[in-house]
Amino acid sequence: RLGFPPRTAAMPAFRQVGEKQLPQEVVFMAWSPKRDLIALANRAGEVLLHRLANFQRVWSLPPNENTGKEVTALAWRPDGKILAFGLTDTKRIILCDVEKPESLHSFSVDSSITYMHWMEVTEESSVLTSFYNAEDESNLLLPKLPALPKKIMFVCIIICFTVLIITFFYFYRLNALVLGGSCGFIEIYAYGMFKIATVTGVAGACRGLCLSSDLKSLSVITEIRDSSDSEAEITYFQLDTSLLSSYLPEVTRMARKFTHISTLLQYIKLSLTCMCEAWEEILMQMDSRLTKFVQEKNTTTSVQDEFMQLLLWGKASLELQALLMNQLTVKGLKKLGQSIESSYSSIQKLVISHLQSGSEALLYHLSELKGMALWKQKYESLGLGASGIEEAITAVGSFILKANELLQVIDSSMKNFKAFFRWLYVAMLRMSEDHVLPELNKVMTQKDITFVADFLTEHFNEAPELYNRKGKYFNVERVGQYLKDEDDDLVSPPNTEGNQCFFFLQICFLIQLVT
Repeated sequence: RLGFPPRTAAMPAFRQVGEKQLPQEVVFMAWSPKRDLIALANRAGEVLLHRLANFQRVWSLPPNENTGKEVTALAWRPDGKILAFGLTDTKRIILCDVEKPESLHSFSVDSSITYMHWMEVTEESSVLTSFYNAEDESNLLLPKLPALPKKIMFVCIIICFTVLIITFFYFYRLNALVLGGSCGFIEIYAYGMFKIATVTGVAGACRGLCLSSDLKSLSVITEIRDSSDSEAEITYFQLDTSLLSSYLPEVTRMARKFTHISTLLQYIKLSLTCMCEAWEEILMQMDSRLTKFVQEKNTTTSVQDEFMQLLLWGKASLELQALLMNQLTVKGLKKLGQSIESSYSSIQKLVISHLQSGSEALLYHLSELKGMALWKQKYESLGLGASGIEEAITAVGSFILKANELLQVIDSSMKNFKAFFRWLYVAMLRMSEDHVLPELNKVMTQKDITFVADFLTEHFNEAPELYNRKGKYFNVERVGQYLKDEDDDLVSPPNTEGNQCFFFLQICFLIQLVT
């Protein structure tokens, strides 16, 4: 009588439009909010993306030890471009690109995730509107970061990380990923990356979460069990999150600044990976062959003395001659020299164009973040402090100085190796009685001999203590020490003797200690 259809009228019935058999049991699924896609997580820990129309598989992301193997929650970002899923065995959250099965970002949490919800903030204000529409100042003040080398296969897999982060995160409206887990664990991440809130004092495991679009309230459903056999107690309540709503512009600025910093850290990390790939193990061949020579030779003379004898008198012991002619060979020496020079040049370019550019951009954003922290009226209530930021700025400054030191090491090593290989190449040609080209058959000047002698004295000193730690007696190649994750002290050749700038810095440091 109030407009409802008569009881005798037949309601349209649901009908099955398709069926698909899957090899594994599906434990979670989530429809994309924008596209004709459905994300699935199966019992084997695999995450799959299918099209709804024909159930064609778009991609699959198999489980692995680094990320995890037990998926317990799925959530789409409101624009449907990123899929988030939680793994309970490793307690990690993975953000995955909708186009490719690649991890864009991941982070650890303190509890197993039982539910996640990703929402978009629709609250508008004049401050936020102008903030969204304004062009990012860093794009105007900072040079564009150069693309990472695509020829390195490891980096090819994640080469688009920086572009994706820039496109998908801080040029997008504020959104928040809400995570709920066992033992009342609840956390909120702006843009799915920056933690802006942690809720404590909640009992039970989260079974449902919903953050209002204006950030003023959080609805929570929890499940409490006294034992595995007892009946679960389901509780629903709301939490007041108006603090986030009151500081919405500040939260947005902090979140976007964090994405800048997080992206730059990843960019620097990938740059270092490229440098390690460019360095390659071939740069250690001289060390390993000299070490093998020490272990096999019967003479009591040192390797340095034997090379010195070859340099000064043009004569080599039978053992050194066997090392050079049989193990190293003339062609092998030439190839080794070209490889080392190419690797050093590649690392040098990466330091100048990538490490320095990324570090300077990182300093810019950290300095801005420090300025925000000093505005206590706006940001102190959100937990932003200046002390930790100052430590980060100091660390980045030290990193830049170490990168400049690496450039000096590379420059010195390239000069040393060029002179050493040129001399050794001619000496080996004469040993093999091969024809020496006229441009190579020039008599070495006293300056050249002194230069090679200094190189032999500095690098060919035997250090048996290295063998116990690294399995070698020498430290001929010194660039690799900057690229390896080791606790050993760096051995760097920059000479500060007579350097007025260094002397001035020492005086400043002493004055600072006194005051």
